[in-house]
Amino acid sequence: MLHSYRFGRFEVRPAQRVVLVDGKSTNPGARAFDVLMALLHHRDRVVSKDELLDLAWPGLVVEENNLQAQVSALRKLLGPQAIVTIPGRGYRFALEASDAAPDIAQPPLPPPPSAPQPNNTHLPLVLTPLIGRTHDVSNLGNLMGQHRLLTIVGAGGIGKSLLAQWLLHERRGAHQHGVAWVDLASQTSPEFVASTVAGALGLQSGHGDPLKGLMEAVRPLSMLIAIDNAEHLLDEVARILQALHQAAPQLQVLVTSQAPLKLANEWVYRLDALALPERATTLDEARNFGAVALFAQRAQAADRRFELGPQNLATVVEICRRLDGLPLAIELAAARVPLLGLVPLANSLNERLRLLNGGGRGAPARQKTLRAALEWSYGLLDASEQTVFRRLGVFVGGFSLEMAQQVVADKDLDAWAVVDVLGALVDRSLVIADGGDTPRYRLLDTPRSYALEQLAAAGEDTALRQRHAQAMRHLFEQADRDFFSGKQRIDDWYVSLAPDLSNGHEALSWAIQHDPHTAVAIAPGLAEALTSDRRRERRFVWQATALLVTDQLPADLQARWSSRAAYFWAYRQPALACRLARRAATLYRAQPGEQRNLYHALAALVYALTYGPEQRQEQREVLAEMWALEDPAWPPIVRSYGLFASLTCNFIEGRFDQAIEQLLQKATLDALAGYSEALLRGEDIIAYMELAAGRVDASISRYLALQARLAGTRHMATLLLVQLHLTGAWLAKGDTQQARALLETCWPQVLHFDAQVYAADNLALLAALESRPHTASRLLGYADTVHAAHGKSREVNEARCAECAEHLVRQQLDAASFERLKTLGTGLRHDDIAALALGRVDAV
Repeated sequence: MLHSYRFGRFEVRPAQRVVLVDGKSTNPGARAFDVLMALLHHRDRVVSKDELLDLAWPGLVVEENNLQAQVSALRKLLGPQAIVTIPGRGYRFALEASDAAPDIAQPPLPPPPSAPQPNNTHLPLVLTPLIGRTHDVSNLGNLMGQHRLLTIVGAGGIGKSLLAQWLLHERRGAHQHGVAWVDLASQTSPEFVASTVAGALGLQSGHGDPLKGLMEAVRPLSMLIAIDNAEHLLDEVARILQALHQAAPQLQVLVTSQAPLKLANEWVYRLDALALPERATTLDEARNFGAVALFAQRAQAADRRFELGPQNLATVVEICRRLDGLPLAIELAAARVPLLGLVPLANSLNERLRLLNGGGRGAPARQKTLRAALEWSYGLLDASEQTVFRRLGVFVGGFSLEMAQQVVADKDLDAWAVVDVLGALVDRSLVIADGGDTPRYRLLDTPRSYALEQLAAAGEDTALRQRHAQAMRHLFEQADRDFFSGKQRIDDWYVSLAPDLSNGHEALSWAIQHDPHTAVAIAPGLAEALTSDRRRERRFVWQATALLVTDQLPADLQARWSSRAAYFWAYRQPALACRLARRAATLYRAQPGEQRNLYHALAALVYALTYGPEQRQEQREVLAEMWALEDPAWPPIVRSYGLFASLTCNFIEGRFDQAIEQLLQKATLDALAGYSEALLRGEDIIAYMELAAGRVDASISRYLALQARLAGTRHMATLLLVQLHLTGAWLAKGDTQQARALLETCWPQVLHFDAQVYAADNLALLAALESRPHTASRLLGYADTVHAAHGKSREVNEARCAECAEHLVRQQLDAASFERLKTLGTGLRHDDIAALALGRVDAV
């Protein structure tokens, strides 16, 4: 039951965001409605312009004329007397309220799909002890109970990330959908921040705008997200969090950054350095100060013989004071105690801080404090340790021991020396070792920046970038071969490459500018490893390297790139995919011993021809050549591609039973290959073909089972596709009630996931079956526009939907009226569709 406001001829319904004039619904626009609600809530007084701007445009800076435009629109709707301007003060709502409108019973809505259940928090299984932050934990705990967006702000190395990790760890069970950790340290491109957040949450961000997809994905979630290291992407993070704040009312976000986001809904918590004694104190009192306690704990971890006592207390306090109480600087200092001893350590520190006293007045905090600690620590390393440390800076997001040896070692520093030095750097807290059966290592963001500076100063930057790119080339070229080798489950293949995706991006970006050969070689394996829910990044890889594929490259590299790229573009740009696949096939035919790769290229060509112009004869010839090559001994994943190419031919030519039989054979191969994503897609396609074959009940049964499996998972884009296909099946059965319920539930997600091509014809047929011929005609025009923008003709079930809708409409309208309304429909906007298609009245 929801309340409404009534003023004479006008009624305002907040829940539906509509204004009724003489009982007829109007839509004044989103911003105008927000202004109206602000004036209604405060109709007992004058509301200032600034207050209205804050209420209607929260967190945004807008010109005052925007407010004037919305007030003008409201006056046109409600009459000039509705809103009075008080010069110099603001506006006041002036209409007299009628008797309160009765509560309006809302029609029951179909239950929404279950919200996904994020469970991988990305938090370390074992957290580093948190020392000296009891007061901060308490304060932040209280603030998190009051604010949805909280930013921990402080200098680099002050301990923001560790504090945030502990806060999340303590709140694992406080939110229905748990907690999640998003580290942006290795992300350098603003356009990929939204997909990085979605990936860290294990959510699908869809095919369209990644922010819109992310907004829809988190809308039903009740959870706590921490976004770490946001300072280098402030504008994009602020834009994303402002959108999520409005889209997901149960979402709470904790941010760590060196600077605030400057959002209206943000609460900033400035993290100070660890506490230090201000005067001479007793040993017991000193242990209660965070800086002293941290130094003592880290020094004892480095040297079990170390003990804080009256004889060394003053020296420890002096060291901590010289380091400004910064946790990372203290840890670096404490790690040197076994080598130097406490007093020599203090003396070295004094000498270096006199040389590096903070830089200019305008220098950032990191350069005034942490730089001094890093330069001091770097200066205390021996020559081999300095070399390894600065060379490790080329890695982004982490590296394996093998990768470090491959990139860092040279004729003067062999691979085993790298192992020894890496261990020393881990002991001294300059390199972090992540746990696991196969450990990975990483430099924190600030030490990495310093390492890169030193790499450039040593004149090694170009050489190490080249070696890093070569290492990534070797990794992803081998990965491309491994994908088709049958030696590893495909699901495991994706997992094994995930840690090095950031390194792959970094190497690709460098190689595009400096080593085109290497860039093209990296692309196929990297693009595949990005997984299908990271389509925007996949697209970037293919587009960024396309112009680099020239005849000057080795033929096998040209062929491999072209064959893999053809598969990516087959559904999106069939003509381009056909050119690429033909090129690959021609190159492979000229190379002996390339039957398997030629088979793959031919399969790509068959697939691309399916969505291209009428080229069925070529498709049959290519398919025959492909089958003649196939070897039953090849790994299942290779033969799966061939089956998919063949079944698309059968499907397009109407041989649905043969296509379904081949899909079932393909599912067997995909199961043997350990390829769960392909199995999921295959189930959707089988149900689609059952519908195409006229077995409506069988299709519905499959779709219902698949929908139940996907509910409550993170596969929201796949779930949406299944629900839209199920809608088509319900319509084929004539069940408009089930179809309408699904479409009403799905339409907001259709817009977010850019899936109109799967929904438009269903909407037209629903209107036709509900005897709304004028609406159906316009929606058929809209559907034509959607398919044209997609670059392909309708697929079989969508085409049948459209044909059935047009047949029903022509029985009720004359030809001229139908064509006129259909033409009008071609100009409809996506935002117009919900009110038109899902209304109950025919839109004449």
